[in-house]
Amino acid sequence: MNRYEHGGQVYDAAGNVGDWLDFSANINPLGLSEKILHALTENLRGVTNYPDPQATELKRAICRRYGVRESNLVLLNGAAEFFYLYLNVTRPAKVLLPVPSFSEYERAARAASCDVKFFVTQAADNFAVNVDALCDAAQNFDCVIIGRPNNPTGNLLDAEKILRLAQVTKVVVDESFIDFTDAESVRKFASDRIAVVQSLTKIFAIPGLRLGFAVVDEQLATRLNLSKDVWNVNFLAQKAGAAALSDEDFLRRTRAWLSTERKFFVERLSKFRGLKIFPSTANFVLLKFNTVAAAEKVLLDLRREKILLRSCANFAGLDGSYLRTAIRSRAENLALLTALEKSLEVSQ
Repeated sequence: MNRYEHGGQVYDAAGNVGDWLDFSANINPLGLSEKILHALTENLRGVTNYPDPQATELKRAICRRYGVRESNLVLLNGAAEFFYLYLNVTRPAKVLLPVPSFSEYERAARAASCDVKFFVTQAADNFAVNVDALCDAAQNFDCVIIGRPNNPTGNLLDAEKILRLAQVTKVVVDESFIDFTDAESVRKFASDRIAVVQSLTKIFAIPGLRLGFAVVDEQLATRLNLSKDVWNVNFLAQKAGAAALSDEDFLRRTRAWLSTERKFFVERLSKFRGLKIFPSTANFVLLKFNTVAAAEKVLLDLRREKILLRSCANFAGLDGSYLRTAIRSRAENLALLTALEKSLEVSQ
């Protein structure tokens, strides 16, 4: 397995989307909102023009929705772009990564020739970050990158702990899944010590359009904006993002769905033997099987049913006995649970 491979591998050999039930990517199962669909169809012919290099409409929508200042904004071609941009511009010599975590943190840091070290959290602690220990370890580092909620564990670090860490070193906080939670963002604490990045592709189910933003210190925002492609957010992504951010009802429905469905899904998963479920605040759940072989068998059995889960074999700090599953609609979750039960019964 490629060290930096991701979920969502739904394409066939010709590059066409296959007929998969995809639990390997953590995308909102409510799908495209009517406002996004309308924005895309109404503006499709606009792709004959260059995107607005200032992305004025989108920036205003982000500022209204999230209460941030335009001078602190960096618009992104998906949140992952930020890690490459930030690390290449700021050039920290040493980067510390609490793991397991999103592999693009490491990939971007190595691409910027940073010295990368891992702060390994433990399964026995449900992969919770011991902030005292992390602060001690971070004293010799220029930057820490941490997910909030973290992918793939679903843990969410308190804002107060982020502020403590920022007293020791600079912190990049990845809040790509924050809109799935009721937690308050730390973007209001953005400073020369704290940078906050957020994806809009997961919550609004538009990963194919690629859209995100970061909130950073004003001086750093100027540097980052001068260092990126002026048209890094395409025309349709700008229109879809502006429309999506005005749809407060969609966000409310998403959080209501997740609150109910995560409880149902975890309760049903807990009935299976040979399976540990880690608590999550996000729209995905980390699972551990008794052995690597058991997890690999489940992966293969589910693939035969055209169901994809995410192997965690290439996450630093995990091995092939861990799988991550998204939480999807009730009907889709029941299909996964039925297929999982069949696989586990055969192996027991």
